Amino acid sequence: MHKIVVHPGNAHRDDFLAVSILLAILDEAEVFRRDPGREDLADPGTYVVDVGMEYDPERRNFDHHQDKSLPCAFHLVMQDLGYHEDAQAVFGWYPFMSMMDVRGPHKTAEHLGVDASVLLASSSPIDGYILSRFSRLETLRSQDLLYQFMREMGRDMLALIKLKKERLERLRREAEIVPVKQLKAVVCAIEDNPKLSMELYLRSLEDARVMICITPSVRGEGWELLRLGDSNLVDFRAIADRPQIRFVHANGYIATTRTLLPLAEVLELAARSVADGEEHIPM
Repeated sequence: MHKIVVHPGNAHRDDFLAVSILLAILDEAEVFRRDPGREDLADPGTYVVDVGMEYDPERRNFDHHQDKSLPCAFHLVMQDLGYHEDAQAVFGWYPFMSMMDVRGPHKTAEHLGVDASVLLASSSPIDGYILSRFSRLETLRSQDLLYQFMREMGRDMLALIKLKKERLERLRREAEIVPVKQLKAVVCAIEDNPKLSMELYLRSLEDARVMICITPSVRGEGWELLRLGDSNLVDFRAIADRPQIRFVHANGYIATTRTLLPLAEVLELAARSVADGEEHIPM
């Protein structure tokens, strides 16, 4: 059985995610929240994570605090397992999680061009609760509920990397970019998790005129029309009274149809939602 040693005290996303990934790939392990001893650092069967002042992948030591050039421990573990580059490509949160851990919220906020209070205000109470449960423990074994949760979370994360890469390639084959008045829409008929990797596909287009996304709805049997960004040129409240429409959000950023209408009819509805003009279209 493998051992994982991680620092005691308050837990953070860094050590929690690093341990979750290790639990996902190891047959069985026991987690200890304590400072490591020399024997831990010397034993390649013991993973020492986010503590120990040593980065030595061959001996399974993954701390970053002794070297400001290193990313967070989670990234070090992902690099060692061969998932880092793919995670960097498919998870928008991935690079900034390391920045938050290594440089802190103020430097991260400065990098993002926002006030640090915005990052702090966006902290999830779900995160806080789960991390507090991990913080209270001294050991974690396979029969513990939190162990099982972390292992499944790690497995799901690794599976999602593969799914998002596969879906991106499918979107490149099947998605269409069509004109909608002076704008453009991306249309894709994939029904299974239709938004999966859509943000990656849109980023790869580098086309600021793509302001509408049309996919099958996950809430009903029709299409979903979604405004991309926050342009005042697209407002689906303009079609709220059309008989084909099932729902329009009060803020006008999303609408759904009652059925999967022919594409020409969906695009006609989208065009009715686009105001004339060029304002707020980045060039």
